[in-house]
Amino acid sequence: MLASYKTSAIAIALAEQDYMRAIRRELHSLPELSLHESRTSHRIAEELDAIGVPYVRVGEFGIVATIEGTSRDRVVALRADMDALPIQEDNPHLEYCSKTAGVMHACGHDGHVAMLLGAARILQQLKGQLNGTVKLCFQQAEEVGKGTQEILAELAKFPVESVFGIHLWSEIETGKISVEAGPRMAAGKAINIAVHGTGTHGAYPNRGVDPVLASAAILLNCSALISREIDAVEPAVLTFGQIHAGEAGNVIPDIVRIAGTLRTTSVATEAFLIEAVERVVKNTAASYRATAEVSWPGGVPVVANDTACSEIAFTAVHNLGLYDQLIDFKTMMASENYADFLAVYPGVFALIGVRNEALGACYPHHHPKFNIDEEPLSTGAALHAQYAIDYFNKMQAGAGQ
Repeated sequence: MLASYKTSAIAIALAEQDYMRAIRRELHSLPELSLHESRTSHRIAEELDAIGVPYVRVGEFGIVATIEGTSRDRVVALRADMDALPIQEDNPHLEYCSKTAGVMHACGHDGHVAMLLGAARILQQLKGQLNGTVKLCFQQAEEVGKGTQEILAELAKFPVESVFGIHLWSEIETGKISVEAGPRMAAGKAINIAVHGTGTHGAYPNRGVDPVLASAAILLNCSALISREIDAVEPAVLTFGQIHAGEAGNVIPDIVRIAGTLRTTSVATEAFLIEAVERVVKNTAASYRATAEVSWPGGVPVVANDTACSEIAFTAVHNLGLYDQLIDFKTMMASENYADFLAVYPGVFALIGVRNEALGACYPHHHPKFNIDEEPLSTGAALHAQYAIDYFNKMQAGAGQ
């Protein structure tokens, strides 16, 4: 029996490759920004209708579909995100290049949707081997840190035991697979700093309090936190990407606004750096006679793969006959709000490589020339399906021992 479903999952996925490629290219050519994924959501619903998979809408554009196997008492959730980015695509040679000015799929979410729809088609054919129920979660607005709570509210109605997601990754050679346990992507917190001074004519800086000078010192002093207060082997990144000050070169403004991000893989390190940033910002501002406020408006926790679930993912890769494609990949300092699911349910966030220099698929995520090698779409779809099958089998066997 093991050999039969092992062959079937990957065989069905390979047979669905052209379907997934077509869906991915269609979505790529018509990208939609976070919280505006109307057409994308509609197309997902059309495809689910075509293969007879029921679904509910969550939030404005999110979708949770259901494939029932031999039991309703046990549930695994599979997730794909669907939103694009505010980037002008620079791939004019592609026949499926974005047709929407200033918007493109520069992170692989078009491929994620295609893989999960492919997995739906696989699981529909393998219901007899599915000893539980699968929830297919199509998430809106990942790029702006939204879309998870509506899905989690829907999943809370069911006995969900595990979640599984995949990110196609351009730093990994095409077809390679990473499913190891532990931290995979960093926690990320947004930082907003407001530095208050007293505005004055640029010719008479002594008559005011210069928040621009104070802000420059704040940025320099904060940059030393990572190198001087954090162990060199501890992953941590503090980056400031926005500074807004004044409207004229000969006027010292009243206020400077700074925005950035803090990324860590340890709760303790994050807590230490939050306190340290606030200490440095306020004390540095005071040394320039300015005042400063620090706020942390949002963020996501660490994406950390559960050990037992990671073992099941390894089993799934083996059962697909893809053992030689497994790799260990470094923990990344990028963040992903798939972490919201892992904060509630044990699970895995797998990475599948799509880097292929021969195809020009060698640019980083969020780059105007980003593209993927589409061949691994079948690998991802099969892995989605196989994880669900193997999870139920492994956990059922473990419960009976």
